[in-house]
Amino acid sequence: MPARHSKARRGTLLLLLVLLLVIIGSAVTATAQSAEKGNAGKGASLGEKYCGRVEKKYGLMPPGTKYDRVVGPRVYYIKVTGVIDKAVEDYVVSSIRKAEADNAVLVIELNTPGGYLDAALNIVTNISRARVPVVGFVVNRWAESAGTLILVSTHVAAMQPGTIIGSMQPVAYNPATGSYQPINESKIINPIIQVLCEHGATRGRNATALVRFILFNDNYGAEQALRYHVIDLVADNLPDLISKLNGSVVALPSGGRVLLKLSGEYYEIPPGPRIQLVHALSDPILSGLLVSLGMLIVLFGLASGHYASAGIGALLLLLGMIGTGFNPNTASIILIVLGSILVIVELHTPGFGIIGGTGIAMLVFGIALLPVGSTGFAVSPEYASTILHAIYAVGAVFAGITAYAVYKIIEVRRRKPIVWTIIGAEGKAIDEISPDKPGFVIVEGEYWKAVSRGETIKPGEPVRVVAKEGPILIVEKAGGSYS
Repeated sequence: MPARHSKARRGTLLLLLVLLLVIIGSAVTATAQSAEKGNAGKGASLGEKYCGRVEKKYGLMPPGTKYDRVVGPRVYYIKVTGVIDKAVEDYVVSSIRKAEADNAVLVIELNTPGGYLDAALNIVTNISRARVPVVGFVVNRWAESAGTLILVSTHVAAMQPGTIIGSMQPVAYNPATGSYQPINESKIINPIIQVLCEHGATRGRNATALVRFILFNDNYGAEQALRYHVIDLVADNLPDLISKLNGSVVALPSGGRVLLKLSGEYYEIPPGPRIQLVHALSDPILSGLLVSLGMLIVLFGLASGHYASAGIGALLLLLGMIGTGFNPNTASIILIVLGSILVIVELHTPGFGIIGGTGIAMLVFGIALLPVGSTGFAVSPEYASTILHAIYAVGAVFAGITAYAVYKIIEVRRRKPIVWTIIGAEGKAIDEISPDKPGFVIVEGEYWKAVSRGETIKPGEPVRVVAKEGPILIVEKAGGSYS
């Protein structure tokens, strides 16, 4: 009996040892799988917690997928660099409209540290509504923050080797101090996560990785992002990307699946003057400087009575406000109205053209900021070009007049002072003049009452002024004749 009990105990211990090894092996396997997923795998339920179970509905489809129509053969591309702002939003939206009109694929080359959340969200919405595929392609360096938001929301996401994406936690920027304060409020964080779920996870993107971009500021390189299903492709350059896209089927949220038949040709859509101007004014340093300088000039101009300088301050203030988020469409209307008023005032006010010059500058900036060929109120490119050239012409005329007036003023101020005197001037007698009999003479085109020094001067004889006593000239006969 004891031997049998001993064997039973050994069998039980052996069985427990096997179960323990199985449990340890399972734990090791799970740990290895979690490590393989990297940061994307930390908290495996994180994606489901925020997004739920999301199935891929849009984006790049498997080979052999049926399609409804063909897009191509043309490919347009735009370059989004620097801060993502209102100008970039208008640039992307207008480019989508052009690509739709030409049944072309649009590639957005991203090389940006991020930008304004509102502009990025509007870009995401317009990409989702596009009737042609919009491809995001990170080039050169990075597409962080708002750039990552745009990338993962495109129909096809691609990266160039060596580029990075991530760090999407929103921050509050203080233009006065230039400091950044991270935002952790769920009221702001959760809506952004839901945008990623709706516009990113539905394209087959890794929901957990998308959430971690916001909560933990994860960053991925190109190969890592591809491995964790954050992007669809890695391409060396634009021709390589087009080659890999050719023949693919893309499902669009706007409806339908499209086959990409691309010839390999691609064309850039350059930003217009309006977009370049708004983008330049959106630089935080420049906009802050313009606002501060404009306010100071306006205040000092009004306080000192130099109202012409107040107009210059108003121009700088309006341009600076555009960079702080003020609607450029509204700013363009205000500039055009103020500019017209100042030009009219200049026409009825004597001066050196400061008011008129400021008005012309306002008109030029106002016309340049008008939305051309975009949504909302807009003017045609031809109309805007005609008006702009007319403003340039009027401005050139005013500038020429102002420059000439300034030149004459400087020329006069450089001359030596001249003291005018009538002594020594010559003229002729109108009446007979003697010491006791005054008469009139004409000297330098003016009539003067005069008496002679000691002789009688007949009418018509030439005279010379030798002295002046009050309003009466003392004259003598002059040699020669006066005609």
